[in-house]
This record gives sequence, C-alpha cells and structure tokens, in this order.
Amino acid sequence: MGRVSMVSSEVVSFQNYLKTSRLLKLGFVFNLLSLSSVMIVFAFLTLTGNLESTVYTMDFHVFYEAGQAFISSPGYIYTVSPGGLPFRYLPAFAAFMSLFAAIPLYSLYLMNIILMTAIHLFTVYMVYRVSLEIGVTTSTKNFEKTLTIVAITPPHVVNLILGQISQLVILLVLVALYVLLSSSKDTTLPFFWVGLLIGIASTLKPFCVVLIPFLVPITVVGRHRPSLSIKQLVGAFLGLLLSMVPNIVYFFTYPETFNEFLQVNFAGELSYHHSTSITRLVVALLPFVETSLLQFSVILVLGGFIFLRSYVTFVMDRSERKNYVRHFADMMFLILLVFPDSWFLFLAFLYAFLAPSMLQLYNTSHLTERESHNLDLLWHGANNLLAFFSFGIVFHYLLIGFDPINPIWVAMLYILYHRVYKVARSSVEN
Repeated sequence: MGRVSMVSSEVVSFQNYLKTSRLLKLGFVFNLLSLSSVMIVFAFLTLTGNLESTVYTMDFHVFYEAGQAFISSPGYIYTVSPGGLPFRYLPAFAAFMSLFAAIPLYSLYLMNIILMTAIHLFTVYMVYRVSLEIGVTTSTKNFEKTLTIVAITPPHVVNLILGQISQLVILLVLVALYVLLSSSKDTTLPFFWVGLLIGIASTLKPFCVVLIPFLVPITVVGRHRPSLSIKQLVGAFLGLLLSMVPNIVYFFTYPETFNEFLQVNFAGELSYHHSTSITRLVVALLPFVETSLLQFSVILVLGGFIFLRSYVTFVMDRSERKNYVRHFADMMFLILLVFPDSWFLFLAFLYAFLAPSMLQLYNTSHLTERESHNLDLLWHGANNLLAFFSFGIVFHYLLIGFDPINPIWVAMLYILYHRVYKVARSSVEN
C-alpha cells in the first residue's frame, strides 16, 4: 500500500504542476493537434488513393508484414522487406505483431499512432519523475521549457506518420532508469524489472543492448578491487533472460535465421537513407578508401572511446553515486554518432535522456560563469538540433547524398556535454 500511495501522490504532483504550466499544457495540446492532423491527412490520402506513394505507414508496414510472415512461414521473417525496408528486429517482435494479424493494416496503424501519442505524453511524465529523482526541482532553470520541448519534439510527429514504435521504447527505458534511481541498491526485484524492461526495449530496438553493461552493478573500491552486488546481478540477469527467452527459442528452432539477423543489421546497411553518424560522414568524405574497413575502423575507435569513457566512470563510482542518467545519455550519443544507420528520428531518444541530465547540471550550485555559458550553449544547441535537423536532410536527399551538418552538430553537443559535466560532476553527485 505504501508504494501505491507514493506513486499516486507522484501522479497528483505532476497533475498539479501541469495545471500551473501554460507551456506544458500547450505542448499536450500540440500533441493532440499533431495526432488529429496525421489522421486527417491519412484519411485524405486513403480516399484519394495516393497513400502508397507517401511515407505514411512505411515502417509500420514492415512490422505488420513480419507478423504475417511469422504465422505463415516463421523461418523467413528476415526476408520481409516491403518498400525495400527489411525487418531488422529480434524475432519476439514479429511474434508479438502476429497477435494482431487479423486486423487490417490501416486499422492497426491508426490504433498504433493513437497509442503512441498516449505513450509519448506519459513519457513527458517520466522525464518529470526522473528529473525530480536526481534532485532537480520545478524551479530549476529551464525546467518547464525542457519538459515542453520533450513534449513537442518534431521527430515524434514523423514517427507517427511512419508508424514507428520508438515512443514505447523510450518509455520502457525511462521507466527502467527511474527504477534504477529510486530503488534500494541491494535488492534483487528492482533489478529484475530493470533487466526485463531493457530486454524488451532491445527486442523492439536492438541498439538498446548498449545499455545492458550498465545494469551490471560493478564498482571498483579500494586499490582497484572490484565489488559486485550478487543480488542486483541475479535480478538483472533473470530479467534479461526472461525477456530474451522467446528470441533464444526462435533462434534455436531456426538456427539459420541468427546469421540473417546479423546480416540485416551489420552487413545490410541502408546506405540510401539519412544518417547522423560520423561513421557514414567519414565514409562519404573518403570514397577512395575501402568502405567496410573504414567503417569498421571508425566504429571501433569512436565507439570504443565513447563507451569506455562512460563505462570506466561507471565502474569507478561508488554504487550510491552512479549517475545512470549521464551514462544512458552517453549511449544515445554513441548510437547517433557511431551506428551507420542512425538517423534524425533517433534524436528523440537522445533528448529524452539528455533533458534530465541537462536539468541536473543546471541544478549544480558550483558552475563557473564560463561553464554556465557552456551549459546554456548545450541546452540551446540540443533544442535547435531538434528544430533544425531538416537542414541536414535537405543536404542528404536533395544536394550531396549525405548529411554533413547533423553528425558534426551531435559531436559538438557531446563535447560540450562532457566539458560541463567534468566541472560539475563532483558537485552534482554530492
């Protein structure tokens, strides 16, 4: 009863804040208008017979066809490729979509975008809860504006048009993050739920596996002596295992599909699609170098640097001081900068975790004037990236065939983020 009443009071707290926040209420109204607009245009395109020539339902069509294939020929889900877009997810996602195979595609698409809008609004609440859990208050600089930007982030609208499920994945990871921040540090059950949530998120978006190493509660104490909480480790492992059982069973039943899954994700690059990654930018700028070797080198060096920089800090911090918000934001930077098929819609993932982390930095009392200026640059730069990512899209699709703007922009935000964090770290964590 105690926990239930606490959750209830947290919801009431957010409701009260929403009543007093004009900007956030406008953000919620914006979401309802966006959903209505998407549905109206969808209806118009359907009635005029022009829907198939647009990007409407494009991604959802892939999910839907994978569900259909799972019923008729389950060993061939990785041959699904409507409109040239392959199914690149773990098989449990296709199995889940098969539950809705009897529902017509367009009806299911409409149900999905309504659900994703509701989930997105709940995501705003979870960013609110995570922010308060790390010591941020509603009076922290840019608190209201940051929540509002989370609510109106433009990639969310594009995700609705495509029929994506990114909103659900973001919510799952935010809930896992909240559990990590709010639970006792020496218990099994919370880590079980965290492992389960991250496992499900990884099934829906495989790049979420980069978060798994941060679920292993290892800490270096004393003279480089590692300390590991067995209860937390067992909890996280059992949660991950439970989430992965359907995928493991599938790959054992159809062993050839595991290689197909790897091929479609690591060898079957969508080179004709936009990318925010430094990896693809370097490949585009150095066409005379063998592509696969160059790409592997950038991934290894840049990805290794970002991961090790974050993970070394993670294991060196005491368990009660581990800043999970910072590390989850780092991993989203890694995906955007390193994964060749990252693209502007992944900016929604970055901002969902960068937002509370920036607010945490604003809540720091010992920033120098210079670092406060840098933090303002980071905050404005992140917001402007969300608003003006379209410039890079124009370069990619209409001018030169790749995006030279967004990868550099994201890299600059990463550098700024760590410059401010380096100065503020001791104050924030104490």
